[in-house]
Amino acid sequence: MNRHTGRTKLMVLFLMIIALLVTACGNGGNQSGTANSDSGNNPATGEAGTATGEKVKLKFTFWGSPQEKKAVEDAIKAFEAKNPNVTIDSIHIPGTDFLQKLNAMIAGNEAPDLSYSAAWKLKMGEEGLIYNFFDLMKDDPSIKKEDYLQYAWWNWDTDKSAGPYQASVVPSLMYNADLFKEAGVELPPTKAEEAWQWDEFVETAKKLTLDRNGKHPDDPGFDPKNIKQYGVKYSLSWLSYMPLVLSNGGDYLIGDGKEFGLSKPEATEAIQKIADLINVHHVAPSPVQASSIPAPATALQSRKVAMVIDGSWNHLDLSKAKINWGVGVLPVLKDYKTFFLGGSLIIFKSTKHPKEAWEFSKFLTDPQNALELHQGLWMPQMKQWYEDPKLVDSWANEKLPGRPAGFQDAVMRSTYEHAEPSPENNIRNFVEIDAAVTAGLDQVWLGTKTAAEAMKEVEAKVKPLIQGTYLK
Repeated sequence: MNRHTGRTKLMVLFLMIIALLVTACGNGGNQSGTANSDSGNNPATGEAGTATGEKVKLKFTFWGSPQEKKAVEDAIKAFEAKNPNVTIDSIHIPGTDFLQKLNAMIAGNEAPDLSYSAAWKLKMGEEGLIYNFFDLMKDDPSIKKEDYLQYAWWNWDTDKSAGPYQASVVPSLMYNADLFKEAGVELPPTKAEEAWQWDEFVETAKKLTLDRNGKHPDDPGFDPKNIKQYGVKYSLSWLSYMPLVLSNGGDYLIGDGKEFGLSKPEATEAIQKIADLINVHHVAPSPVQASSIPAPATALQSRKVAMVIDGSWNHLDLSKAKINWGVGVLPVLKDYKTFFLGGSLIIFKSTKHPKEAWEFSKFLTDPQNALELHQGLWMPQMKQWYEDPKLVDSWANEKLPGRPAGFQDAVMRSTYEHAEPSPENNIRNFVEIDAAVTAGLDQVWLGTKTAAEAMKEVEAKVKPLIQGTYLK
């Protein structure tokens, strides 16, 4: 599920090919609907179950880094050992063309039985391509909605769901501790109630920013065109700016999801402050400058930046980067707010083995069966794993390589206790709306328009797409 790097580019790509998706889904949906009707299968009833002893082969498509690929393959081996009549034909599709290849499979009547998925899954749900998770749960008492994090659901209607998060990730502040020590600056706080106010965060970033002559942004003669070390790098996607918008009392949509919220003062003030890091304070790279800065772990290791605000999936890479790194809570304007996000496993209605697909979905979604991934790359999506001390210790022990000192306060508790819905799985038509927002914000990050100007223009474009929320 480590696919959030370059999320903005992905979203734009998804929008560009959405027409193809709809066409492919429409064809596949007709075929799938017929197959489902003919078989009358409900995965949870066991009508095509493993109890029959029938040899079954499931096609499963997924993405992820080499570390994630290995961990998923290990989980598959464990599942096959427990279910010797089932073989998983896993197809790893790295890169940004996952949806294109999945669409090609669907159009060629070769859809997988189940798959990793992103926001486009909701369109598949509306087209009748995938099973409604809530229907499956009715016949399986081992799965209860209340066991999961409150907002960890991908729904395409009030009673129709593509499932809960397979696992969670969160926005995270990561830093190179050696650069803080060399600058004589205190490390970022780890408790939400002690989070930096925005002005404190900016002053810290200035102390950590150096031009080629070793000058800071407030020093006479500082050269903003020749910066060798930035104080902070924001990812500039909704993942990173939305916590600050929420902190300031704003939201992506407001008025029960009927109005565009990013054009309101609470939101534009927060977005403008992030843009000012680039164009006023010169402590963060512009999108153009950032294009030459490597991925977060390498950027921190190579001293290109002192802090990064991006996704927590980078913790795994940092744990392997041989760097003195740490995590802190996010800076705030008013209240501490953040969110979980994550993908989910979807089961296609065209599968001939829904029972086995359902059992494999449950197996791979159980943190216990992919514990290695939850010790650096992912976080659990079930409440018990945040409340039971033994379970917490199994994945969040700060002696684990991917869990630095302060992780439980700065990442785990700060998110669990201050989580709002993620816009990605809460807002109807989010992919289409966010493509317009992202294009508008490019001008803000480059300093050619203010946040208020850009979001006012976007508001008119996205108005027809605003049709409420799913979770709140």
